[in-house]
Amino acid sequence: MYVENEKNELKKDLSEGVKNAIVAFLNTMDGTIYVGVNDDGSLYEPFIKEDQDINDTKIDNWMHDVIYPLPTGLIKYRFNSDGVLVIDVKMGRSRPYYLREKGPRPASVYVRLGRSTRKASEDEILTMIMQSKNYIYEEDVSQEQDLTFKALDRAFKENNIELTDRNMVSLGIKKHDGRFSNLGFILSDQSDVTVKFAEYDKDRNFILKKQFTGSLIDIYDKVKEQADRLNNISAKIDFRTFKRKEIASYPGASLREMILNAFVHADYFIRSNIKIEFYADHCRIMSPGGIFNATMEEIMKGTQTYRNHKLVNIFDKLGLIENFGTGIPRTLDAYKDQEKQPIFEATHNFFYVTLPNLLYSNGDQINDQINDQINDQINDQINDQINDFDLSILKVIYENQGIKVSEIKNKLATEGIIASEDKIRNSIKRKINDKIEYRGSKKTGGYFFTI
Repeated sequence: MYVENEKNELKKDLSEGVKNAIVAFLNTMDGTIYVGVNDDGSLYEPFIKEDQDINDTKIDNWMHDVIYPLPTGLIKYRFNSDGVLVIDVKMGRSRPYYLREKGPRPASVYVRLGRSTRKASEDEILTMIMQSKNYIYEEDVSQEQDLTFKALDRAFKENNIELTDRNMVSLGIKKHDGRFSNLGFILSDQSDVTVKFAEYDKDRNFILKKQFTGSLIDIYDKVKEQADRLNNISAKIDFRTFKRKEIASYPGASLREMILNAFVHADYFIRSNIKIEFYADHCRIMSPGGIFNATMEEIMKGTQTYRNHKLVNIFDKLGLIENFGTGIPRTLDAYKDQEKQPIFEATHNFFYVTLPNLLYSNGDQINDQINDQINDQINDQINDQINDFDLSILKVIYENQGIKVSEIKNKLATEGIIASEDKIRNSIKRKINDKIEYRGSKKTGGYFFTI
């Protein structure tokens, strides 16, 4: 049974669609086309019975007369034991590839998007041309040369680095002839880079809508400040140890890493914006530029590629990057063992990351966390105002069911916690009364742990 997916295309016969699919794989990724197969994966017998020599000649003519530039060495084909024509296509370096009769226009340039083949846009064609010529945006000379670097200079001084002309050249901010590069432009105070930041309520109405423009350094600081504000912290109490553990909406370094990835891996040649949107149940980060010189599968396995190598180097010098190329692995590690997992998606021109909010459950933002440490059925909602003293009392009661206040005082004293009976009663009454109960008479009764 044959299955169609991102890298496999199924075709019944040698129709125009096969040409388009070949061009799409040449422009986008390595892939295979199976000709003689129905959409459901079964064999299409009319094609299987056709003369293989005739179809062999037809494919050979396409490679030499129909597709341009010549895809020499990039296309291999054979008939397998089922009689299916298998066409293996490698992504080429001389992109865009197109149907010769129509020229390098959207009408004849195709790309692969997921499981489908579609016509490329003019921007995509331009990007392919630039990439095939090994064009590197950050190294090109900036059209704007009247630039200042107050924000960058301030960031360098905070890291005990002097922003001299010599450093600017070595870092790639300036060319050897003294002209500023595009890297210099996006780091300058005059940069036109824009990052859009939004926060929505549960009905997706705007709570906050901002646009940050200017030096990439300043923008990153402002965006991180807003993101940190929305990364809520809740307390989880482990009743095996009676210690508090903090849980973040976006755990570990996940939020920081994915915002940082968007900044350093964006394609600034594409005139689009980085967008960071906080919804009630997730954060979505979009950056212009698909995956650079790799597939999603390779990136998920840890392959490291850099569209803006010099920008990455500067962010590293400023202490913003801990390890090159570890953003996605660290994010996945932060969500390890969680039911909700990050989602990574890429198109030819954009990269998307969706981070689940771990403190969002059943449509409501929770500030309390479920605990199952006593037994598998225990669900306890924790009041974030419970302090370590309150936890100590809970622990004593849990370990000594039916204990009196005077005895609690003595138990605490053996652990070096000196407290009056009034202070203990106040904690019981105001902080932990929903987790314990008093049973029996005033003379013979005591406190029991109830959760």
